[in-house]
Amino acid sequence: MSVSQTAEYALRAVVWLAQNPGEPQTTQQLADGTLVSSNYLPKVLQPLGRAEILTSQRGVNGGYTLARDPEELTVLEVINCVDPIQRIKRCPLRLNSHAGKLCPLHQMLDEAIGSIEQRFASETIAGLLRQETGSKPLCDTSPATFSLTLPTAKPADDVGD
Repeated sequence: MSVSQTAEYALRAVVWLAQNPGEPQTTQQLADGTLVSSNYLPKVLQPLGRAEILTSQRGVNGGYTLARDPEELTVLEVINCVDPIQRIKRCPLRLNSHAGKLCPLHQMLDEAIGSIEQRFASETIAGLLRQETGSKPLCDTSPATFSLTLPTAKPADDVGD
C-alpha cells in the first residue's frame, strides 16, 4: 500500500499551515512552500475545506488557514479526507468459496493495511512537527546555517618527467 500523491500533497499543505499558524497562506504561497503545482493545489484543498480541516478567506489578507488544532488533527484524518484508505472487506477476486471470509493472503494484506491505518491514526500533525530528526518538514536547510566542507585538492603529479 502506498499513500497517493494527492494524499501526500494534502499532508504537505496541512503541515505548512500548521507551521504558519494565524498567517493566511495564498494558493501561491502554499504552492511555493509545499512544492505542489498551484494549478493542482485547489483540487487538494477543496475536500480539506469541506471537512473543516482548513478555512479559506477571499480578498486582501485572505488565504488558507488551519481550522483544526494540529495537536488533535491526525495524519489519518487528512489522508482519509482526500483519498480514503481502502480496507479489504471481501474477496477482491469475488470467488464464491471466499464469500464472507478472506483467504490467508487477503487477510494478511488487510492486516498490514490496518497496521498502517493505526500508525497514521496515532500521529498528529503537531507530533510530526515536534519530531527531532535533524530536518523540519518541508524546509530546506538555510544557506546561512549550511556549510559544506570540500576536500582539499591535491596538486596533480607531473607526468612525463
